[in-house]
Amino acid sequence: TAVAGDVNGIGYISLGSLDESVTAVKIDDVEPSDETIQDGTYKVARPFLYLTKGEPEGVVKAFIDFVMSSEGQEIVAEGFISVK
Repeated sequence: TAVAGDVNGIGYISLGSLDESVTAVKIDDVEPSDETIQDGTYKVARPFLYLTKGEPEGVVKAFIDFVMSSEGQEIVAEGFISVK
């Protein structure tokens, strides 16, 4: 990536996208991890959001329901932090 290829590059990525091509930054001497993000000690984190125009319907509702299900959250937890 452009950031990984620039010795002075700084970027913002999800913890689930972090790999050996970049170095994570400690904030207040706290390294980013599932635990420090969940307990709030790592201050630079944000949730993934699903935004819909009105109440979700049809396949959109089915997708959100699946992601929020136990099975969906197991899949999410393979690379990101689950909400359950």
